[in-house]
Amino acid sequence: MKKFISLMLAALPLILTSCTTPPPPLVFHNTDSTALVIKSLDSGTCQMLQPTASAPGDNRQILTKAESLPQHQTAVVILENYTERRMGEQFRDRCTPLFIALRGLKYEHIIFLQGNNVSDPNGLIILAEYF
Repeated sequence: MKKFISLMLAALPLILTSCTTPPPPLVFHNTDSTALVIKSLDSGTCQMLQPTASAPGDNRQILTKAESLPQHQTAVVILENYTERRMGEQFRDRCTPLFIALRGLKYEHIIFLQGNNVSDPNGLIILAEYF
């Protein structure tokens, strides 16, 4: 009987941890009022939402506008029409050029969010965050 109880107690942590659900995704809360917010519509088109809104245009055109901004600390990129459940090839193809360009513009903190057809990034799911 003691062996059975000891065996059950030893197995209890394994049983309890094997049934856990994954943690909920982290959501974004903007604390930097000077942050650059860009909505990426596809791999070649984006739109600046903050600090001043622009019409959708070529990534290079929007990033040229971002270069003239006085603050270069935080950049938030909202990925619209993003369909991957886990980051993979689509994330890499869309985000790598933007990441490199934003780092080249001296942005220190870059955040990629899952789009939801909204212009306010608050409450959107964080896909990746780079410091």
